[in-house]
Amino acid sequence: MRHLGYLVSSVILVSVSLSGCGTHTGGGFVGTSGVGGSGTGSGGTSGGTSGGTSGGTSGGTSGGTTSGGTSGGSGGSGGSGGSGGIVTDPGSQYSKSLGSDNTYSAVSPTGPYQGVVNGGQSRAVAGARVYLLQVNSSAYGNRSVSLLTSATGNPADSIGHYVLSGAYGGFSIAGDYTCTAGHQVYLYARGGNSGDDGTNSAIGMMASLGTCPESGNFNSAAPFVFVNEVTTVAAAYAMAGMATDATHIATPATPATGVANAGDLASLTTGFANSTLPSRPGSKVPQAKIHTLANILSACINSSSSTSMSCTTLFANARRNGDSGAAPEDTATAAINIARNPCVNVAALYGLQPRLSAPFVPALEAAPPDFDLSLASGDQKNTVALLSLHP
Repeated sequence: MRHLGYLVSSVILVSVSLSGCGTHTGGGFVGTSGVGGSGTGSGGTSGGTSGGTSGGTSGGTSGGTTSGGTSGGSGGSGGSGGSGGIVTDPGSQYSKSLGSDNTYSAVSPTGPYQGVVNGGQSRAVAGARVYLLQVNSSAYGNRSVSLLTSATGNPADSIGHYVLSGAYGGFSIAGDYTCTAGHQVYLYARGGNSGDDGTNSAIGMMASLGTCPESGNFNSAAPFVFVNEVTTVAAAYAMAGMATDATHIATPATPATGVANAGDLASLTTGFANSTLPSRPGSKVPQAKIHTLANILSACINSSSSTSMSCTTLFANARRNGDSGAAPEDTATAAINIARNPCVNVAALYGLQPRLSAPFVPALEAAPPDFDLSLASGDQKNTVALLSLHP
């Protein structure tokens, strides 16, 4: 079974003040980087890339204060990675060099967007199709705009071109896209195999990258991101008012809230929910509730197929209109539906959270009254509504 190791430092349970809840309609912790992480890659270029990327970078990102590595595994054609720099696609503009102190420094100031697709914290999702999508600027209900091109080497499917996550969940997007400056962009991973338990077409995860820079790419942004259940919950709640499902997200106007707010809820570089808003430190994020929602999704994502008991239970209780409407076909759309209907089937959904060894902590120890997300102000006398769920 493929696993990525994580050490989590002490956790702080935040106070959450809940607002009223109704049916909405419409359309962790940063570890100090360590030295000496390693990864293993195999099966040619993509195997080496994903092995080195996920094995080392995720270890350094979330390795706590005592372990991990800022870089890991090199991999060549048909080879396996040992301790080394992040491996990217041949010809990419991003590389790292080994210094005399046995640490790595960037050779080029820019590089490809890289990341790892994880089920929970430690189960790499191999063979997932990773898409780069842009929120459509047309009417609600239209399809998100696919940004990747044939440069990925993979043919387009009904969603668009994609890159595949490797054996250790890693992926790299190097010069394969141009986004529209000022528009919202997100990653969407679909399918794959989490932990060697079998290919699961119900896996759907998102990570919101925020607003496209003037450069038309994210090369100068953080070079490594997690795509997991926590980033999926953050993106789902931020985009629920614009989304029909995970691949149909559109709004004719630049949203005052939306994809950019996902970064307030969760960190892409750690894969955990924030405890306070980075943009407003006086407001606390309902971290335990976000982690609980992520744990609920993990029950399906880490199962063997879309027909597993965990997936069928999730989809039956996260329909488009809560108790009615179309059932979702992937976990990202299920998260969007829960965000739109936060008071429906709460107990049944909460029952999906693993009782032992929940992937994300802190998490709720009992079913909440609802899955509404509100942010408590510093004095906790008022709540700040995170979202407007109406397009």
